[in-house]
Amino acid sequence: MENKVFSLINYVGHKSKILDQVLSCFPDSIDGTFWDIFCGSSVVGLSANFKKVNFVDNNQHLVNLYSHLRDEDFLATLESMIEEYNLTNSSKKPRSEYLKDPRIGVCTWQGEKIKNLHLDKLNEAGYRELLDKYNTLNMRGVDAAAAYMILTLYGRNSNVSIKKDGKLSGGVGPLDFSIKARKKYFEHLDVMKGRDLNWVHGSFSDINPEEGDFVYLDPPYLASGYKYGGWKEKDETDLLDWIDGLSCPWALSNTLASGDKENKLLMKWSKKYKVIPVEKKYRVWASKKEGTAKREKKRNLEVLIVPAELSSICKVA
Repeated sequence: MENKVFSLINYVGHKSKILDQVLSCFPDSIDGTFWDIFCGSSVVGLSANFKKVNFVDNNQHLVNLYSHLRDEDFLATLESMIEEYNLTNSSKKPRSEYLKDPRIGVCTWQGEKIKNLHLDKLNEAGYRELLDKYNTLNMRGVDAAAAYMILTLYGRNSNVSIKKDGKLSGGVGPLDFSIKARKKYFEHLDVMKGRDLNWVHGSFSDINPEEGDFVYLDPPYLASGYKYGGWKEKDETDLLDWIDGLSCPWALSNTLASGDKENKLLMKWSKKYKVIPVEKKYRVWASKKEGTAKREKKRNLEVLIVPAELSSICKVA
């Protein structure tokens, strides 16, 4: 069964581009449950060929979204909300038509003023209104799920942040609910059919996998320089100790080094197991060739770490 899907909301750190490498280290079948911990975009658990999957993440907004994605009124709620807040919907109306709107304005490109090719000016007011309503009305269920998906898709860098008080924060970006986004939604529905899928709000320390299970973990990367909700060395140590105590097979995604930053704690711990380098290719955009070249030259030791008994099945080993 071919399950592979791309991230529904372009979630930060999603594994869509390296799915083949990650999945190649998973067994063909398991007796128990597959656990996708720090599941984020959920693409690994959804793409893995297992019928029963438990997804675990500490982002309650994200957990609520995926928990309601299969609701029969989800898409209708999403599109009704887009219309209610006067947001663009290029899955129904061509983007080129929206760009004719005089409110689009101009922007600076390579030092010159040109017509803006983004949708941010059209969506800014509605986005701010929806964000405010989400935070003040304490939305629940499918309404909250649809609103969170909109706020992420339409958000700057396809992201909406969570503040310390649990409320969302962010600005509008250039994208909307496009033909591609609609297609990814239906692809997700297809791979969910006939499967026992559950999303759990929590942390790795809240669960107790059993002997017949399989665990995949994609925690925040200490060496990445990106601040994932305050993840610190103490959190890393607790996680690695927890993995050492597992009675079932597992696989861990992480990075040993990024630029001039190293995760020495992980480097030392990983010597007990099999460390498999992960190759990641960057897409070259015409306007960002220099930036792409810099990223390719930057040291980035992304790896998959597995117990020795799994290394024999890893096709990238």
